This record gives sequence, C-alpha cells and structure tokens, in this order.
Amino acid sequence: MVNADRVKRKLPSLLVDGSTTKKKGWNSRMRYSYRLDRFQEKNPGRYNFLTNRIIADLTELDKAVSD
Repeated sequence: MVNADRVKRKLPSLLVDGSTTKKKGWNSRMRYSYRLDRFQEKNPGRYNFLTNRIIADLTELDKAVSD
C-alpha cells in the first residue's frame, strides 16, 4: 500500500536527477518544491489529478512487484 502523504512529501526529491545531499541537488529539490507549491496554489484541480495519478501508478507497480 502506498502512503499518499509520503509520496507528496517525497515528490520533489523524486524529480531531482542525482543526490539531494549535494548543494546542486538540494537547490534543485527546493526549486521543485517551490514550483509544486505554486502549481498547487494556482491549479489545485490539476495538481490533485496528477498526484492521484502518480499514486495510482505507484500502487499498481507495488502490486505487480509483490505478486
């Protein structure tokens, strides 16, 4: 089972190429976090649709791996 709150928290880190422990990766993660927050404010319906789609895909992947 996929935890939706955890996915929403981890989404900016998942979008970064490479490690977030380095300065460049951390800056990229924070930029994605800011952009996602702005996207959620400006277009909440589309944001919810896309996050639900990601969660559904991850749930399907989790189910396929566990079987």
